[in-house]
Amino acid sequence: MIIIISGTLLFIYKIMIDLKDLRNDTAKYIEAAKAKNSTIDFDLVLDLDKQVRELKGELQEKLTERNQATVAIQTKMKNGENADAEKLAVKKLKEVIAEIQGRLTDAETKFNELVFAIPNPCAPEVPLGKDDSENQVMYNWGEKPEFDFQPLPHREILEKRGMLDSERATKISGSRFVFIRDQLVLLEMALMQYVFHKLYKKWFRPTMGPNLVKENAMYGTGYFPADKDQIYSVNPWEDDLYLIGTSEVTTVGQHMNENIDINDLPLRYVSYSPCFRREAGSYGKDLKWLIRLHQFNKVEMVSFVKPEDSYKEHEFLASIEEEIYQELGIPYQKMLICSGDLWAPASKKYDLEGWFPGIGKYKELTSTSNTTDYQARRINCKMVNGREKEFLHILNGTGTSDRPVAAIVENYQTKDMRIKVPEVLQPFMGGMKEF
Repeated sequence: MIIIISGTLLFIYKIMIDLKDLRNDTAKYIEAAKAKNSTIDFDLVLDLDKQVRELKGELQEKLTERNQATVAIQTKMKNGENADAEKLAVKKLKEVIAEIQGRLTDAETKFNELVFAIPNPCAPEVPLGKDDSENQVMYNWGEKPEFDFQPLPHREILEKRGMLDSERATKISGSRFVFIRDQLVLLEMALMQYVFHKLYKKWFRPTMGPNLVKENAMYGTGYFPADKDQIYSVNPWEDDLYLIGTSEVTTVGQHMNENIDINDLPLRYVSYSPCFRREAGSYGKDLKWLIRLHQFNKVEMVSFVKPEDSYKEHEFLASIEEEIYQELGIPYQKMLICSGDLWAPASKKYDLEGWFPGIGKYKELTSTSNTTDYQARRINCKMVNGREKEFLHILNGTGTSDRPVAAIVENYQTKDMRIKVPEVLQPFMGGMKEF
């Protein structure tokens, strides 16, 4: 049973992180921000927190005085007595209340802006590191394929065969967009179908949702403010909608302001969507590959679980990702992501980097993150156990995307630039074994 409760964006903004924990253990959050290369003025945060609480106290005091004066006016008027003094007092109180309310709104706005930028602390086992160069290889799986010819990068193969067309896409959309054609389209659709069927059998609920969302969905999942420069906005000041960079945003956000019965946990979804990312700051990177496009397709896993189960669930999602790429026969290395390369909501993250023989490098194929209660607090999603309520934990992981298609092309290429189809995908391509 899922119980809907009322709530507004302003209410969500007041939850964010555990404020009591922030006050009692500020050092933990200072270290967490430093580890993730975030610059937060915690002295100002605590000062604004104090201001907000004090102003709320003043406001409540004046509201009580106004209510008492109003009752006194009503009583005197009922008894035929003069209430001019009380009326004057109420008028002055209204002015004072408006002034306090103005200061409170200003302090809350500044406080919310700062607190919303505080990242989720890293799990203890996450290695400290400044950026992706300090991520740790946990282990490798699979033998790199050997060729009796020089393997080609996927883009070269696909462009020569007319299956990838960036020139025509650039004419209508600009750089970092492509057309894919012919059997490459079938391969990508087969890959998505294969992953969807696998996850359906593991009791993930298939889901497809909106690709445009309101600002509160972006803030709720932690993509705002940290990654706001990566997101496309649509008709600012009119529609005020944003194109999603992953269906995680909608799949998590759908449970905003809800209480979920503990007996319904774990609640698992597999969702598909086109994804849109500006890739700000990445210009000049990976331009030769079918990577870092502004638009791509992705299958995402999302889990809502009891707090005590989240670390076990993280390993479960990671194991599914490994199962997928082992069945596809793509050699990979499993990475433990360091603090400086962790996005704000994640307490811990694994990546699988697949081997691209044509490029001669490992490239990220999937990731899976445990956001603990960070996203749950921001969307105000709790689990209910009888009369007890507490924030649950939310996790996400990549089922597949366009990148593994590129990895398949490189690992399964032949000397004459044909592509063998991995055995697990053949049933989804009408039995096709090669194209």
